Amino acid sequence: MRRSIIILSVLIALLTIGLSFSSSLKMSKAAIPVAKPGDLIGFSYRLVAIGTLVEVKTEEEPEKVFLNPTISPPGIYDELVDMKLGEIKDAVIPPERGFPISDPTYGYLFNTTLYYNDLKVVMLNNIYYTDLNTNGFLPGSFGYYFIRIAGGLLGAAAVVFLVYGGYKLYPRILGKKCMVCKTLAIGACKKCGENFCEKCYSNGCPACKSRTLLRFKS
Repeated sequence: MRRSIIILSVLIALLTIGLSFSSSLKMSKAAIPVAKPGDLIGFSYRLVAIGTLVEVKTEEEPEKVFLNPTISPPGIYDELVDMKLGEIKDAVIPPERGFPISDPTYGYLFNTTLYYNDLKVVMLNNIYYTDLNTNGFLPGSFGYYFIRIAGGLLGAAAVVFLVYGGYKLYPRILGKKCMVCKTLAIGACKKCGENFCEKCYSNGCPACKSRTLLRFKS
């Protein structure tokens, strides 16, 4: 019985920790704003085109625009919409969504594939990613992936213990029933394998008349 208590305690602990990790991750994700059309957005990047580094915008001095389809190049609008505050990615903008030839600064890159490396949303509506209270679990961060992996491992461990506990504690928890009175069985007949309670087996197996009862382990 002592072993049963230990198994149940470990299972409950694993489930509790796993749910805690999961809740923490959901809270962190829910607290992160997402870029939507019309938002004031600040983003950093390294722009590369024709094998040359064209421009760098840093987190300290990001590019700031109101997010709408008229920004240049049009493809950067497609990439920024639905990005989370603090999210980082690499974006490839095809020539047809690149700078128009009429662009006063980047018109010379017309009909050119653009590579926005380390594209990062650092500000949304004057809220900087450093202001977020997410316990460091920003998308792409070490903490974000650590909590997802740890939660998955704990969930898998809980399932293993659940299966193991069910196997070990089957007679007590899942309740094998006596074939005669349908109450909780305490063992099985060695000869025929039928399950019986203490009372129904008191005079031997009603099915095969054997008198050897193999008691379930608890």
